[in-house]
Amino acid sequence: MSIKTKLKKLSRVTAAELLFRLKEKWIIIREKKAYPAILDQYFDDDFSLFMDDAAQMLKPIDEGSPAQIFHSPGRRPLLSEPLSEKKKEIFKKQFNRQFKKTIERADDFLQHKFRFLGVSFQLPDPIPWQSDPVSLKPFPTGFYDEVDIFTNQNPGDIKHVWEVNRLQFLIEMAKAYYLTDDEKYRRKIDALLDDWYRKNPYQTGIAWASALEVGVRALALIWTLHFYSAGNNPNPQTIKTILKILYWSGLFLNDHLSIYFSPYNHLIGETAALFAIGFLFPEFKGADRWRQKALRVLKDQVEKQFHADGGSVEQATFYHHFTLGFYLQAIALLRHNRKAVPPEMLQRVEKALEFSKHMMRPDGTFPYLGDIDDARSIYFSDPTSWDFRSYQCFGAVWFKRGDMKFMSGGMQEDAFWMLSEQELKDFETLKTEKPRAKTIFLDQSGYYVFRSGFEESSHFSLMDCGPLADGVFYDETPSAAHGHADLLQIEIAPCGESLLIDPGFSNYRGEYDWHTYFRSTAAHNTVTINGQSQARQTGILKWSFAPRFKRLSVVQQNGFSGVCGEHYGYQKLTGKPVHRRYFLFIDQTFWLVVDYLYAKENTAFDLEWNWHFNHFVQVEKLANQTGFKASGRNSALLILPAFPANLQTAAELKKGGKNPDEGWISPTYRRRLPAPLLSYQLKTSLPLIVPIVILPEKQDARWEVRQTESDYSLRLDRQSYQIKRAERPDSDEILTVTVGNQTLYLTGREPYFRQS
Repeated sequence: MSIKTKLKKLSRVTAAELLFRLKEKWIIIREKKAYPAILDQYFDDDFSLFMDDAAQMLKPIDEGSPAQIFHSPGRRPLLSEPLSEKKKEIFKKQFNRQFKKTIERADDFLQHKFRFLGVSFQLPDPIPWQSDPVSLKPFPTGFYDEVDIFTNQNPGDIKHVWEVNRLQFLIEMAKAYYLTDDEKYRRKIDALLDDWYRKNPYQTGIAWASALEVGVRALALIWTLHFYSAGNNPNPQTIKTILKILYWSGLFLNDHLSIYFSPYNHLIGETAALFAIGFLFPEFKGADRWRQKALRVLKDQVEKQFHADGGSVEQATFYHHFTLGFYLQAIALLRHNRKAVPPEMLQRVEKALEFSKHMMRPDGTFPYLGDIDDARSIYFSDPTSWDFRSYQCFGAVWFKRGDMKFMSGGMQEDAFWMLSEQELKDFETLKTEKPRAKTIFLDQSGYYVFRSGFEESSHFSLMDCGPLADGVFYDETPSAAHGHADLLQIEIAPCGESLLIDPGFSNYRGEYDWHTYFRSTAAHNTVTINGQSQARQTGILKWSFAPRFKRLSVVQQNGFSGVCGEHYGYQKLTGKPVHRRYFLFIDQTFWLVVDYLYAKENTAFDLEWNWHFNHFVQVEKLANQTGFKASGRNSALLILPAFPANLQTAAELKKGGKNPDEGWISPTYRRRLPAPLLSYQLKTSLPLIVPIVILPEKQDARWEVRQTESDYSLRLDRQSYQIKRAERPDSDEILTVTVGNQTLYLTGREPYFRQS
């Protein structure tokens, strides 16, 4: 970073942030000085975690009756519904598939077999907690602030060693212990926790080098304790070990919330954990202060984390649910213990759940927008799943939303463990209502969703015309963000099958070319100019020159639903070219894309259209046409562009090549799959107008298509459609679309959509 850029970044620092960061530095200096003495306290069995009058909390534990503390209503704050034999049997019957999966995963963990973040491995016994789990090479250790977590010089991807140290897998093992009373799970949990506690002391090594990791681990241990203490013979010493880790975690989080360092999902994860520790264990020294501080931050931050339309300001669908899951846990805690929930939290969380409802594909998954690291804030099953329908269960109960119950697909496991018995009954009696709105304009987060219905076989599509992410700058000042340079990209799932997709995200550390490619414009279903991206990547996670954009118009009437937007991400190029895209869902039957590219100077530009398909899709060229057919398992898309005949257009199809830009998707972290990538390239001066018709096909629904350079004539069953370019070059009209007796005009100036 140049001195000029550093000064500009420094000029944006507020007095409040400067004071906070100075205080943070002073805390670290003080911690390092006290580090040896703190370690002595950590290992001192006589050190008390509790206020003077609260040590009696340990008495039932020593007497072998921890359920009196953690599963007895009225005695103290409870995490959730007390676990009982009845609840155990209901789970086995109602969630038999998940029960079997729990046992299968727990048995793998018994053998130290792990599979996450794109890798599978088996760790030795004892587990080398501070080593890369793939290579087994150790990470640097010592005082936590001196461990460099931002370098690529570490022995492996830091996400892998952190994932092991989050201890979320213990939830599955403790759940298996509660469900089966099999002592093998208890003995393993006892051994693992004792070993982890001794080898990862407070403020030492990679496990304490990130406050978010401390927070996620604390929440995992709270849920582990919930299931473990309901078993038939829990070890008092193991419960005490969990309490010790939770106390030291609260102490750490209280001083190290990422208010300015990473004020999005990191901050909320850390704060939710601090709140849970302070709320559930009021006997801890400092607990009341932790609880009050954390709830205040959660309340003050909620409108900074989610747009008014409910979308995460990080512009990443996985992180949207990561952040939302932390809020759901905090709200569930308050509701379950009959405490008031701040109305700001309830209102914005309902909007965030609505956003999830709107963005859900027909198969219950979500588009792979933005960065992905498989992180789950609510962890009761396989973390790599894109299925967040359980969140809709909370919305259904808390906000009496029959449409959310419909989208949930029924009671899901996460909600089963977190909701109270009465709330589960409320869910069952709530009337299911199919959502009504098939077209949704999410202007703040910048997503425009079009669907034909809410069945598994319904069409689904969206266009992105929103910010790269909150906190990025329009100049050379770098800033970290999880959003991608993906303006005006589209995604289409014909007949409920996701064929044309955002290819996802690969990795953070190592293999920088894969990291940057999946975040670039070329890795999205839009247009690149001169091989450039809409924004500049300046390092891992770093962006500068964020693109400005405009949502120009929307239409929703007489069988036409669509959006028109443009962006100015190529203004640094000579001629200052602009990409405008019209995206229409016509008669809830097919799609029309019209790309209008213009510039201030008569300069030739290299243009490229990229179309990324799911890994199971087969793509083939159509005979005697520039179009292609993309066939899925149950449906297909016909992609029919109309490039000017006087321009030489090249089409290229790639899949699974050596480089990241040669046909790959990565739906979860480091899970790269060969997938078709169709590219059209041409060189021309601007302006240029390119219409692209996209037709869904099934075996029982075949299109009749006549296409010339200037128009399309389409027929499906008895319905016909006409798409024509403007007859006069000087006309403000770009294109007309006719369905029956209704005609829509696409115009070059406002209003952009006009009906006859």
